[in-house]
Amino acid sequence: MVFLANFITLQLTPQTVAIIIAILLVLFLLAGIIGRRQRRRRRSGGAPRHSGRARNGGRSLAKRRDHGQETARKHGHERSPEWSRVAHEHLAHEPACVACGHRGQGLQVHHIKPFHLHPNLELDPRNLITLCELPGRDHHLLIGHLDEWESYNVNVRDDAKRYYGKSADQIRANATWQKEVAKRPAGVAR
Repeated sequence: MVFLANFITLQLTPQTVAIIIAILLVLFLLAGIIGRRQRRRRRSGGAPRHSGRARNGGRSLAKRRDHGQETARKHGHERSPEWSRVAHEHLAHEPACVACGHRGQGLQVHHIKPFHLHPNLELDPRNLITLCELPGRDHHLLIGHLDEWESYNVNVRDDAKRYYGKSADQIRANATWQKEVAKRPAGVAR
């Protein structure tokens, strides 16, 4: 086939048609990706998204939802501007999950006594413990909060030893842990 368009002559062979289709497909896919990114930026207030990782002396901390801050806000408290520094210092001192020994991504600093009930202990290093929040382990949620973010575990240090190295499924299946969950404190002072 031969087409004339504004003094340009193209002879369309099967290879030419295949190349044109491939180019159009690539352009279509790129337009879709760019459009998705622009929609995300509009929804998030225009800020570009980052990788979700923050560096801390070779260890990386996953950016995650801050359940402690959310709970504290419900009780009229905000995180101290010093919290990030204190959390990093704690991880330098205790760089592994006390419930499994995991080091690296997924570590979180947990308040033994929740700071929404004890705001004076938010930055106290004696009130902090390192737990991981990884798929299949969930030690922060299961041992630190007894499977409910708004709750807390007064025996978190002992339970971290008791369930050392156990998976989330093994912990949930444990009769002693199930009894603790049944008696767990709510997110209010007791």
